[in-house]
Amino acid sequence: MAKLGFGELELSILKVVRELGRVTVREVYEKLGSEGSYTTIMTVMSRMADKDELMREKEGKQYTYWIVSQNASSSKNILKRIQDKIFGGKPSAMVSYLLDVDSEISDKDLEEIEKLIRKRRAEKKRG
Repeated sequence: MAKLGFGELELSILKVVRELGRVTVREVYEKLGSEGSYTTIMTVMSRMADKDELMREKEGKQYTYWIVSQNASSSKNILKRIQDKIFGGKPSAMVSYLLDVDSEISDKDLEEIEKLIRKRRAEKKRG
């Protein structure tokens, strides 16, 4: 498997941490296999903790990492950075890309997206 870029590695780490709960760098490294070196994963996880995308606690000689809460705040931080860096901060450009990249998107998914847009509009009107 090819090595991942930095942003992709962050997302892969988040996925593993969500899946396993409290984890060590070693556990993430073993789960990801050849997607990154141990030291790279350790550095990325440390930086994610510094940015409050992960929480950490020292246990003996190593840190244990976990996601702050299940409200996906860490995912939002990463997605916001992707939106800013790749899509010039424009949410519509990001959504357009996501819709275009998935040619297999179902009518059910499109209906759900439309429902989310209607809900968001209603929330904005209420203030």
